Amino acid sequence: MSISELERENAELKAANAALKRENANLKAAKLELNDQVKLMETIFDSLSEGVVATDLAGEFLVANPSAQEMVGMAPVEGAPEEWSETYGTFYPDKTTLVPSTELPLYKAMQGETTDDVKLVLRNQNRPDGVFVSIGGRPLHDETGALVGGVIAMRDATQLEQVTKQLEATVQDLQAQNNLMDAIFNSISDGVIVADQDGKYVLFNKTARSIVGQDIENVHIRQAPEKLGLFRPESEEFYPVDELPLARAVKGEYADNVEILIRNPQVPDGVHTSISGRPIYDEKGVVNGAVAAIRDISTLKKTEEHLKITSYQLEVQNQLLQSVFDSMGDGVLVADKTGRIIMVNPGARQINGMVELFTEQEAWVRGYNYFYSDAVTPYPLDELPMTLAIKGESVDNVEMFINNDEFPDGAHLNVSGRPLLDADGELNGGVIIFRDVTERVKTEEALAQAFAQGRLEIVDTILHNIGNAINSVSVGIETIHHQIKNDKLTPRLTALAKALEENKENFSDYIKNDPQGQKVLPFILTLAADFNIAKQEWEQTIERIRNRTSHIVDIIRTQNSYHGASTTRKDINLRAAILDAIRILQESIDKRQIQIAVDCDNAPK
Repeated sequence: MSISELERENAELKAANAALKRENANLKAAKLELNDQVKLMETIFDSLSEGVVATDLAGEFLVANPSAQEMVGMAPVEGAPEEWSETYGTFYPDKTTLVPSTELPLYKAMQGETTDDVKLVLRNQNRPDGVFVSIGGRPLHDETGALVGGVIAMRDATQLEQVTKQLEATVQDLQAQNNLMDAIFNSISDGVIVADQDGKYVLFNKTARSIVGQDIENVHIRQAPEKLGLFRPESEEFYPVDELPLARAVKGEYADNVEILIRNPQVPDGVHTSISGRPIYDEKGVVNGAVAAIRDISTLKKTEEHLKITSYQLEVQNQLLQSVFDSMGDGVLVADKTGRIIMVNPGARQINGMVELFTEQEAWVRGYNYFYSDAVTPYPLDELPMTLAIKGESVDNVEMFINNDEFPDGAHLNVSGRPLLDADGELNGGVIIFRDVTERVKTEEALAQAFAQGRLEIVDTILHNIGNAINSVSVGIETIHHQIKNDKLTPRLTALAKALEENKENFSDYIKNDPQGQKVLPFILTLAADFNIAKQEWEQTIERIRNRTSHIVDIIRTQNSYHGASTTRKDINLRAAILDAIRILQESIDKRQIQIAVDCDNAPK
């Protein structure tokens, strides 16, 4: 080899060495730069608040930054990817159901799948309360695009989950409250319309729509009179916009009970309304809207009109009745249920003397001296027609005699009384009507004197009448005595009680199954009906006795009135004596009926 060739090869070798040195220098520089980049990436990964985990296709962990380990509660451990779910405690958000490892975002990323915002719960011995995480997964490719592993980014969503739940609960509460308010709003009997600060209707309830007869949404206050048909009452004139309660409220004014007639094609007959308006203020006290309450007063208006007509009719009728009342020749006294005089007509004042209104009954009775028709026997307070009427009893044509300062010679009266009932049929007092029959009584007395010489004949007639009446009384008493003596009801009741006593130990079985026991209820019903019939018969008989006794007393009192003052009388009230005897008989019968009723009540049922 020549020297020139050696020199050339040496030069080429030197050049190659120089190039190799440069390449080594570049490699060192590149390695240093790559190390710096790796350190930077490690610093970035370690500084991330999100957890980052990367694995190769075999499931070997390449990266697991501190945030990821903090969330999971442990560092990566060796194990097959199919065991990750149990190893790290990965659950669905219910914190109970374990997620299959093959459904984990990292496992899917290793299979080339992409996942986003998967909500999971990490719960294990290091995280017993569980940590909500949101995970996104991506496949990991090399520079050629080949799948070499998978990577996931985890974000701690525990606080977000709590806030979300609180927000959901708040939303549910608000929704429930809104539903409640909406139900209340639409259940209000008054119509409600809300307008914004520009005067546009933005809210109304069902009642408002019903009253107006159409939808009110998007109506403006300026359009309201013509579009909704708002008129002045009893007029064809539209209600002025500026005077509408809602328009005044938008301006910050208060409007109360403004009457407006609503009439439109949907409500052609018109609706009378009473409308009130109030401003709505924001938190700064600035008016930002208004609300109006609408009340349908059509029925009230009709009622007022009806009341006016009725009041007028009643006034006319009252005047007519008062004229009749004042023009009656008969006297009329009206008392309340306590006996106080509340109405007196001129006829009563003329016949009875001066009667003061609102005077207690006992007071005016004491001042007027009421007697029986014999003009001698004082009339008991509890037997006066007014007293009986106040108690609910009616009396007719009672003959009385009155003697007082205004009538020193006395006056004979014919009195009738009736209970005073209110609209519900409740006893509210009494009313008596009376007329002066003094002239008639005097005429009868004169006629009696004319027959003075034929007195024996009159006495015989009186005695005959008395005898007939007494005979009727005797027959009635004998009838009651016969009914009591031959009473078959008491033995039947006794037999029933005996049968029940004998079977009291097996009473239920006796009533249900024994042929005789099955007759007990029908027997009791029949017995009760028979007792009622017997009671009615006794009451009718006693009433006949009372009537005949009153007849006897009237005959004797009339006869006594024909005698002069010189006739000697024994102070005996025959009527009271006979009535007292009847009362004793009635009490005896009532006691017997009460005892029988007690026996029935005490019998087994």
